[in-house]
Amino acid sequence: MSDVVPAAPDDVMRHTYDSLIGMWMENFAQNITAVRSGKDLQNLPKKPEACICIGGGPSLKKFNHLKKIKDSGWKHPILTCDKELVNCLEMGLKPYLVATVDASPIIRKFYKHKLVKKATDINAAFNVTVHPLVRNSFRGPVYWYVAMMDPVQDAAGKLNRRSPTYILYLLSGRKAVISGIGNVGSFLWNVATDLQCSPIILVGYDFSEQVKDKAQAVYFPAFTAMYMQKYPNNPEKAQNLAADLHQVEVNKDFIAPFTDLPYMKKGEHPHYLVNPMWKRYRESLAMHIVASKKHTINASGNGCLTTEAIKCENFEASNLEAVLEKYG
Repeated sequence: MSDVVPAAPDDVMRHTYDSLIGMWMENFAQNITAVRSGKDLQNLPKKPEACICIGGGPSLKKFNHLKKIKDSGWKHPILTCDKELVNCLEMGLKPYLVATVDASPIIRKFYKHKLVKKATDINAAFNVTVHPLVRNSFRGPVYWYVAMMDPVQDAAGKLNRRSPTYILYLLSGRKAVISGIGNVGSFLWNVATDLQCSPIILVGYDFSEQVKDKAQAVYFPAFTAMYMQKYPNNPEKAQNLAADLHQVEVNKDFIAPFTDLPYMKKGEHPHYLVNPMWKRYRESLAMHIVASKKHTINASGNGCLTTEAIKCENFEASNLEAVLEKYG
């Protein structure tokens, strides 16, 4: 039983922390002056109305959701992940907020476009550990936050003063501490709750993939590397075990509007490729949705955020067109 699947997400997350903690702290050291003198995310003006959170899943492009939002004349706040900011602007949509959680310098490419440089009235939520190149590339108002890396309180509610999150909180000038819930899409949902938005409408929240070759999946290299530590002389076995972690499942909340094999056949429920990491993200977001009691509507059209997996009165799934008509 040495290859038990449920242990994989924890192993990958530990590997990620160990690999990136150095970069996170170096980025923060270079950002500290801007962070301490900058705006606090908890002071971003509230928006007690419907909002749309835009994730970067494949359904967003496949179903032309940005165009549908634009054509609907949507007037309420839009919160977008960094990956989709340029696409929003090119579609004529102006987000209220763009968010970055990741510390990689690669994220800079999402902020280099000329349309982004002109959009100086879009707010940004930046993790204090974002890369300085990202910070220097964005020209709009920046609201800083400390992403929760570990529990800052124990089960009894006692503050852990040795917590890395608590230490960053102090060094940042006591900027808002908020859970990133593991990814920028979930973080946007969390920000929307803090902004008092309702309902919170999700698009591009697949938490899954539709690649034809499992080796092209986002976490395939990480899973392979994890198993290579166990079987350093057997790369084929490591790759096979990584492939075994990826499974095709069905989303019964939606009906495919067209055929795009192997995942979608018109008139039938769409399918998606998922692995334990995506499911871990889903579980984390689900716990927050249930606890918050915030009305959340998944309008992504596919993916593993299903009503079968997230069973609570305040979570539902609906076609985007119906949501836009009702709340736009």
